[in-house]
Amino acid sequence: MALVVAVTGVLATMPYIALQLLGIRAVLTAGGLYPRGAAGDLALIAVFAVLAVATWRHGLRAPAVISLVKGTAIVCAVVAVVALTMDRLGGPGPMFADADRRLSTGGTAGASMALDPRMYSVYATLALGSAMALLMYPHVLTAAFASTRADALRRTSIALPAWTAVLGLFAVLGVAALATGIAAPPGSAEVAVPLLVKEVTPAALTGLVFGALAVGVLVPAAVMSIAVATLFVRNIYVEFFHPTATPKHQRRIAQVVSLVAKAGAVVFVFGLRGQDAINLQLLGGVWILQTFPAVAGGLFTRRLHHVALLGGWAAGMVAGTHMVVGAGFTSVIHVGLGGWQAQAYAAVVGLGLNLLIVAVLTPLLDRWGVPRGPDLTSSAGPRPGMETTT
Repeated sequence: MALVVAVTGVLATMPYIALQLLGIRAVLTAGGLYPRGAAGDLALIAVFAVLAVATWRHGLRAPAVISLVKGTAIVCAVVAVVALTMDRLGGPGPMFADADRRLSTGGTAGASMALDPRMYSVYATLALGSAMALLMYPHVLTAAFASTRADALRRTSIALPAWTAVLGLFAVLGVAALATGIAAPPGSAEVAVPLLVKEVTPAALTGLVFGALAVGVLVPAAVMSIAVATLFVRNIYVEFFHPTATPKHQRRIAQVVSLVAKAGAVVFVFGLRGQDAINLQLLGGVWILQTFPAVAGGLFTRRLHHVALLGGWAAGMVAGTHMVVGAGFTSVIHVGLGGWQAQAYAAVVGLGLNLLIVAVLTPLLDRWGVPRGPDLTSSAGPRPGMETTT
């Protein structure tokens, strides 16, 4: 079960790292710093090489220190851009009105900024599934595990909602880009906000905002690569290949895996279209949510049979992947029961099937006398080679 969760975490996080690269490329493109051809590719490689060197030498300390600057820079930059945008558009009311008008006259028949009642179930399941999936990603908890003391962990946990509010301001900027008439290149909607920044801010401030956005992308990419490396070393390499690995050896392997994860993201971005990265990220959200019964459920109960959890995970993975791919790589799918029809987030539908199988199989497996696996989370002492690695 631990191996399945670890492999799922690695698979779901890799497209996430690639998306960070797409974000950097969008900022460089909007700033005119990403020329076409090999020169632009070399610029992106150079930016990520800095990240690779920093994390290789300093591990999680590098993004932790940078994040202090990043947080301040991002908050100040976003607040400034939102203020300038609101002043130009006349406030939130005119902004939403202009965005709605441009959306309805932009070639999309019946499009509107208001949510259609038929989409309520979609919105609800997307919000629920995204919230549940967020804490399943390994990089979200990596910083918590590396916390020096409980007080630091409490402060950062309390500050997380404030950062979520900043992300909401980015969503407002997306609406503002639509209201302003920003025309992003076909298939490159991710550059709309950087283009808006270039449109509404003075040249000097534009450079500062783009710099803040670039740093803001590098930090999560670094943490994600470290999380993938830690997950691989602790739960796959040590567990199945080298149980007596010393902390120094584990650190060296983690450095190599982190570097490979970054290099893989670079190759992924260059080898596939930007839309392919988004498609795989959609699948990543479906995949990571299928670990919820084992990871989150295991915090509260040991009654769920590990074979049932494996069966539910497999069913959710196969069904979720089939639904997303079969719908043309969209996370919203049609579900029906009898005469009832609705649209929902594919990850939540897959999770529902997952939980159903777990609920059905657990009592059956217990009745059939199928032994449960050992619960390593409650073992009395550390395993060999793991004494000083926390």
